[in-house]
Amino acid sequence: MMLFFLTILLLQKPAASPSPAPQTTATARPCAGSWNESALGAKKKPPKNAPKALQDTPGCIELSASPFDIQEYLQSFSRDQHWTILDEHVTEDSWILSLAMSKDELVGSTKALSNSEKVQWRSGIAMVQISSATLPDGFTRTIVRARFRGYGEAADKFATQRQYWELESNGTLEASIVSSLMARFKSAS
Repeated sequence: MMLFFLTILLLQKPAASPSPAPQTTATARPCAGSWNESALGAKKKPPKNAPKALQDTPGCIELSASPFDIQEYLQSFSRDQHWTILDEHVTEDSWILSLAMSKDELVGSTKALSNSEKVQWRSGIAMVQISSATLPDGFTRTIVRARFRGYGEAADKFATQRQYWELESNGTLEASIVSSLMARFKSAS
């Protein structure tokens, strides 16, 4: 008889396990609307002589991951992209790098010069700053900023020739980094 009850107990469905149910919280989200105010000063305008690339809105994303994991992924991403990194400074929550760019990459990542100056571009450099900061709710805000320097020759042969031109980002490079972060950390959940 005892064997009969043991068999019945073993064949019954197991009770619900005490493990927590999978959470359906977001792993990536856009930054809050006022995230950039602290970077530029909430009440102050940037100085008139500040480079325009720093005045424009950079890329931003908030991820449910540690700053270290984000920076580690970004370095892996850069290797996959076969970026030519000329110089870099890495910490657990930031990465500053100078990235060599071809003429086509430079033109695709920057806005056209605002004045009537025409330039035959040869190459360029993107100076990229990626910083991550942990927020009180456990997410990590990652901000991507890029400035560009273009090398070439002015089409007007009588114009003073420059060594380089500071160029304004069109947001393409920043957006590609942010979208790769979103894809990586959404798929990791």
